[in-house]
Amino acid sequence: MNLVIGLTLFFIVWTTQRTLVNSKKLLIIVPSPLYSHQIAYQSLWRKLHERGHELVILTLNAIKDPNLTNYTEINYNINYGKLEKILDMKLNRRFTEMELNELLDNIRHNITEELLKLPNIQQLFVSTSNEKFDAVIVETVSSPIFYLLAQKFNAPLIGITSTQLRNLERYLLGSPILPSHLSNWEIENISTNAQFLQRLKNFIDTYYYMYYWFYTFVPIQQMIARKYLGDNVPSIIEAGQNMSLVLASSHMINLYSRPEIPNVVYYNSGHISKIPPSLPTDLREFLDNATNGFIYMSFGSTVKYNYLKENTKTLLTNVLSKLPWPIVWSRNDADSIKNFSYHLGKIFISKWVPQQGILAHPNIKLFIYQGGLQSTEEAIHYGVPLIGIPIVFDQHYNVKKIVTFGVAKYLHLANMTEEIFHDSIYDMFNNIEKYKEKMLELQGIVKDVPYDSVENAVWWIEYVIRNKGWIAQKRSYILQVQSPRWRNAQLILSSNNEQDKTKEQDNSCCGSYREVSTAPDVPEFATDSLTRILTNV
Repeated sequence: MNLVIGLTLFFIVWTTQRTLVNSKKLLIIVPSPLYSHQIAYQSLWRKLHERGHELVILTLNAIKDPNLTNYTEINYNINYGKLEKILDMKLNRRFTEMELNELLDNIRHNITEELLKLPNIQQLFVSTSNEKFDAVIVETVSSPIFYLLAQKFNAPLIGITSTQLRNLERYLLGSPILPSHLSNWEIENISTNAQFLQRLKNFIDTYYYMYYWFYTFVPIQQMIARKYLGDNVPSIIEAGQNMSLVLASSHMINLYSRPEIPNVVYYNSGHISKIPPSLPTDLREFLDNATNGFIYMSFGSTVKYNYLKENTKTLLTNVLSKLPWPIVWSRNDADSIKNFSYHLGKIFISKWVPQQGILAHPNIKLFIYQGGLQSTEEAIHYGVPLIGIPIVFDQHYNVKKIVTFGVAKYLHLANMTEEIFHDSIYDMFNNIEKYKEKMLELQGIVKDVPYDSVENAVWWIEYVIRNKGWIAQKRSYILQVQSPRWRNAQLILSSNNEQDKTKEQDNSCCGSYREVSTAPDVPEFATDSLTRILTNV
């Protein structure tokens, strides 16, 4: 008996010491002001913490768990006003995803400056700082200026994104750019049978934004770096090209076959609860009484109900109020609805509901949503057929891809009428067994995996740390040969803009300063004016 106790104690001490010996200190910067982005990362942070690593995280949405030791969250507040205004503009007038990205980039510059004003962040950049980190993880979509911290701490740089890689990130890392391939999720109207003019437009849209990012966005980030960190800061582009690993959120079923570089690792579904959250009493009773099935409708945390056009609100209300099935409708304006007059007994409106708890309810028949990646993963996990009404970002891509499995319908918000919306819902209910069967089949495929993707992502993070960023040394052949191709263009731009650079260097951080950097060779016809002309093709 004593021998058993002794061996048990030895094993506990041995494993504890082994964890402590292998524990590392990680700096994580994920400044995106979108809750759906942050929630996709938190399972990774928890898993890294379980492995014994010490984490210092800059985030807008802190976990705030007092039980997490060696887990420091630098939480910051940000005004969502500008972001909300841009999303409202996207919904109330049609402009491309590329134009949306340019507007969002201005917000990213503002966020970067606000973060660099934080004492905790300034301290990280100070040369006399005694802080040491074994790896730096930075969200690729937001503020590439923080790539510089990897060089500051002589630590491997790891990128992370809650979507698939963007083209500019692929170019930066040496992955092929395929403007008209179905995997190019940044093109809203990508199709399998695009004609020449559409392919030309795809090419121009893709390379125009890459050109803008390398020659406008990054130079402004470089100027901000000089403003707050001094004149001798390294190149952001070169820092980004030394990225050892990129963690991208997506499942293989959401991807199209395409050439991929080996240092891209996909993870998915980490946010899904092992046990669905419990439902409030009034909501649970409402769903339990829906013995013939119910519909759940939500446009997620990013797109607010009040962003929608008035005619869209009227359309949704008119159709949903006439349906025979109970409906749970998640709306951010629910608190202002005191006297919900139509079909009160059949429509349950709430500002917030535990979505996974609703999707896990046995009476649910249909989920009407905006096409967010996390919601798509949850619908598959719980086996719920979908109607997707995408609005921004990768939502169009996500819905179109899930439709190919026969488990969902795609509705374009700009072209949707009451008749189309009504008929789509009835078609889903009339064929619900078919959609349900296919969704359960897809569910089985997604769950039939040899390992947990989040644990796999953690393993690769530890691999990079153990081998001191070795993957970065095996840079893509494309990345090695493409830089000379653009050198002549860089020299031309440098000579043409030298006088302008001198004049504009003292402008504000968000001015028109341009700096030479490794950027894609954009043909002369790929100008802003022609891009907008071809928008109407």
